[in-house]
Parts: sequence; structure tokens; C-alpha cells
Amino acid sequence: MIDTKLRRSVQPVFDSLGKGLVKVGLSPDGITIMAFIIGICAALTLGLGYSLIAIILLWTSGLLDVLDGTVARLKGQSSQVGAYLDLIFDRVVEGSMILGFYGWMPELGWALLLFMVGSMFNFTTFLVAASLFDNQGNKSMHYDVGLVERTETFIFFTLMILFPSYAFILLMVFNIIMILTGMRRFGRVIHFQKKLSEAHNATTIQNK
Repeated sequence: MIDTKLRRSVQPVFDSLGKGLVKVGLSPDGITIMAFIIGICAALTLGLGYSLIAIILLWTSGLLDVLDGTVARLKGQSSQVGAYLDLIFDRVVEGSMILGFYGWMPELGWALLLFMVGSMFNFTTFLVAASLFDNQGNKSMHYDVGLVERTETFIFFTLMILFPSYAFILLMVFNIIMILTGMRRFGRVIHFQKKLSEAHNATTIQNK
């Protein structure tokens, strides 16, 4: 939700940073790969107990993840392949962070597993919505706004690292919000499909 609500306000900053990356010759896909590698490094450093370094790497990865789309727009190189890489790499980084948390705080075990299940459910509903709903935004596909998006995920991860005594509570709160996001989107998808079926049946009856 933060990504969607605040993006216009901070986009001029991203544009300035993106122009700098264009000048040094970085491609959108190259930035996406850099964000992915740095994100994996964040998970590894977290698992090894270097928590503050993990936070720095995590947010560096997140910044680059934003800038790849900005650079693609500035260079006129937006593509479905780039969007595909971005979506997949983002999920791998988030999953890797969960493994990093398990290495650092194995006592979070089943709460981390719940995150993985909730993440799969939430992302599946996101992809289904993207395939069904018309794309009226600037992204390469319909982007269905959720209660939690990537920035919220990074904020919760950061809070868990900074306040490990409250990590379980923070993670469970995030899990609940994420699952509610998926359920809300699932309901919208089902409602949309029912309306399509009703419209199709009505058209079929009229044509008989």
C-alpha cells in the first residue's frame, strides 16, 4: 500500500537516481539482477548473524528493485521479460530472507513457514488478478493494490531484525495482514468471474 500511495511523491527522487544509472550505462535487466544478488547477500548475512549489514543490503536491494523500472521507462526499454524477472526475483529474495531469519532465529520456525504459505497464496491471487483485470496503470501488467506490498514487507523484516524480542509477534501480525490481503483479492477474483459467467450466459440466451 505504501508503494502505491507514496510513489508519486517520491518518484522525482527515483527519476534523478535513475538518470544517474542511465549515464553509467546500466540496463534495466542488469539492475534487476544486481537487486537480486544483493538481496540474496542480505539473506546470507542475516543467517550468519550480521543483522545490521543485512538491513543495509536489504534496503539497497529494494532501492535497486524500484530503480530498474525507472531506468526502463527513461530508456524506453520496458518489457514483459523484465517484469517477469522482477516478479520472480522479488519472491526469491523474500523467501531467502525467511531462510536467513530461520538461520538467525530458528525458534520462529512455524511462523516462518506460515509466512511462506501466506506468501504463496497472496502471490497466486496477485497473478490471477493480473491476468483477469484490465491494466490501467503504468506497469507492464495490472498491479492489484494490497494491504501489504514490498515496502511493508521490508519494514517488517527490518523491525524484526532491530527488535528480535518482538520478532514472533511482528511476523504473526504481518502474516495475518498478508493472508487477509490474499483473501480480499481472492474474493474480488471470484466476484469478477461470476459476473463474466452471468454476462456470458445472458448473451448466449439472447442469441438463441
